[in-house]
Amino acid sequence: MPVSDQHSEYIANKDKWQLGRDTVEGSDAVKGSRSNGESKSEAGLHNVAGARYLPPPNPNDNSQENIDRYTAYKIRASYVNFTGHTKDGFMGMIGRKNPTVELEAKLEYAKENVNGAGIGLQGLIQSTISDLLDVGRYGLLSDFPQSNGGSKEVTSGLQACVKCYPAESIVNWREETIDGNTVLTMVVLSEEVEKVASDGFGVECVKYHRVLFLDSGIYKQKLYDENDELIVNNDKDGNIEEIIPKKFDGSTWGEIPFVFVGTENNDPKPDKATLYDLAEINIAHYRNSADFEESSFLVGQATPVIAGLTQAWVKDVLKGGIQLGSRTAILLPESASATLLQADPNSMPKIGMEMKEEQMIKTGAKIISDSGGVETAEAAKIRFAGQNSKLGLVVLNTEKAIIRTLSWLSEFMGGTGENELEINKQFYEATVNPQLLVANMQLMDRGVIAKSDLRAQMRKSGQINSDRTDEDIDLEVGNIDPML
Repeated sequence: MPVSDQHSEYIANKDKWQLGRDTVEGSDAVKGSRSNGESKSEAGLHNVAGARYLPPPNPNDNSQENIDRYTAYKIRASYVNFTGHTKDGFMGMIGRKNPTVELEAKLEYAKENVNGAGIGLQGLIQSTISDLLDVGRYGLLSDFPQSNGGSKEVTSGLQACVKCYPAESIVNWREETIDGNTVLTMVVLSEEVEKVASDGFGVECVKYHRVLFLDSGIYKQKLYDENDELIVNNDKDGNIEEIIPKKFDGSTWGEIPFVFVGTENNDPKPDKATLYDLAEINIAHYRNSADFEESSFLVGQATPVIAGLTQAWVKDVLKGGIQLGSRTAILLPESASATLLQADPNSMPKIGMEMKEEQMIKTGAKIISDSGGVETAEAAKIRFAGQNSKLGLVVLNTEKAIIRTLSWLSEFMGGTGENELEINKQFYEATVNPQLLVANMQLMDRGVIAKSDLRAQMRKSGQINSDRTDEDIDLEVGNIDPML
């Protein structure tokens, strides 16, 4: 089978991933997305732009009139990006405090450039969490740049880096049970590569596939081009050279330094995106909007109805037309009548939209909720406890995956692996409890807890800036003149 073959779970989830991406991106993506369904006949609008989320009312009619009608139907529809705004809110809740990072000396560079392209550790955290909210899946590969035969002086400056792969790029994988343990033995990653044309100007984007695998317990890589053909590297003697990543001490790897990140756990099985349920309701709300706007356009305006006119009266008096408004009058013959025909409001689509909005609020779109007054942080915590637990799990899984990735980077760089990372999990401003604060101060005075313990609690509650260390505080307090 070709290297580009996709895992069955990849095939089962890729439409869900596109739904997550499109709903977060907004109206242009939703209205421009094409359906995957193939038409059973040559004619029809089954795969027209926008049909994925807003099916054409008459998909089997391929006339220009029907195409124009569907285009107008789609344009009038309003997609309100509840999903994207909710994601922004969640990202803001997580980012309200900077992560706590302590890296060993050999990995200090990762704070500013962890991927080799100028993205720091903070950016890695944000991109990982962002994809978990959108699609529920992300992949991190710890790697070391190939030296390409460079000198020892040149290669000494190379640094291990993290390569990031969205869910759509992790096309295949395999696990095996070895000595009673489930081990990742193969991962196939899709990578976009720019190929420059022979004239030196044109650029074509093609897909390569990188295969990570264990061969007799040794971690190796293979690279395939856009035609699924193996790209063979030759050494200076013309012998085939395998891609075998090495640790700092020159030893080979006995595991694949690739970690899956998910919303439930960090195993290879795809998890449901945090925002997926909200995205589905958001699309249903969009469809209700299309029907509501279509109905308003077709029958929303009053239609004048005149009875009892003669052909002569129309020709001589009305002169073939009438005008509506308070500044004009319609002259009618005796016994004729005029009225306005107004359709009853079609409230079903509007009610459907209101129901969807309530469902989105319950699902977690608190950004569209109007509580009718000031809501305390504690009340918000209780109201959104379920959603916060999901958000907390996303943060925890991201934290675990990046810590594991940092340990692999350390092995590439010859470090000790002593790295710490803590991402903010306090999504609301903590409420200060004066009684608890006084009690903790009494415990400190009695020697039950240390001053550092009290300060740690004050950092969690936001009373002390998390960036201020105990040494900074002691130095500042020591400089205060007690006589002032």
